[in-house]
Amino acid sequence: MIWSIARRELLATYTSASSWVALAAVALILAWLLFLQLDVYLKILPELVAGNSPMGIIDMVITPTLSSGALILLVLIPLQGMGSFAEELRSGRMTLLLSTPVSAWQLVAGKWLGLLLGALPLVLTPLLMAWTLELGSAIDPGRLASSFLGLLLLAAMASAIVVWLSAISEQPLTAAAMSWGLMVLLWLLDGNSGGVMQVVSLNTQLTPFLQGMVVTDHLVYFLAFTGAALGLATHRIWRLGGGE
Repeated sequence: MIWSIARRELLATYTSASSWVALAAVALILAWLLFLQLDVYLKILPELVAGNSPMGIIDMVITPTLSSGALILLVLIPLQGMGSFAEELRSGRMTLLLSTPVSAWQLVAGKWLGLLLGALPLVLTPLLMAWTLELGSAIDPGRLASSFLGLLLLAAMASAIVVWLSAISEQPLTAAAMSWGLMVLLWLLDGNSGGVMQVVSLNTQLTPFLQGMVVTDHLVYFLAFTGAALGLATHRIWRLGGGE
């Protein structure tokens, strides 16, 4: 049942022309950023070689491009998922969904999985572009794998947050705006200040993955936020179905 719901959400996403236009726009923007970073790198390469700098193409070209890809994910995933439950609530179809023999957690899990699968091309696009640089330089596959994991965890977390906020709003744009507000706030928190800021800063938690490091604490951060958002969404849907 979860897969049936996810498949429906995925088909709804990619039968829309706007989704393909958005994906093409993402590819164009990321390609432009990649070539811009590459141009800067080639200009300063002689200085890096002369100074025996450890900075290479991964640090100066690929990582900044992937970081830009992460920001694009935070912008587009709320647009893709803002109607997950909000549109059902607004149109009245939620009553029909709640009358089916599907539990609240199955509904939430299906919506979340469908949104995450729909965001997968957005995750893969910057990574595939980065991989093309292998044609002219040595690219660490382990670092790309770590970056993929980080972006996938980010997409999973963003999808869960959007599904949750969509479940508490009848207006899709309101759900998207709340999602943007929360995730941008987490991204902009100064992790260098230490304490709680460092623990909840999204940018601080994602950066190690882009640098090739997979740390348990950072895995727990993304899994905890994802689980909490899905739990809140499930509770909301359960209450709408008459749960007390």
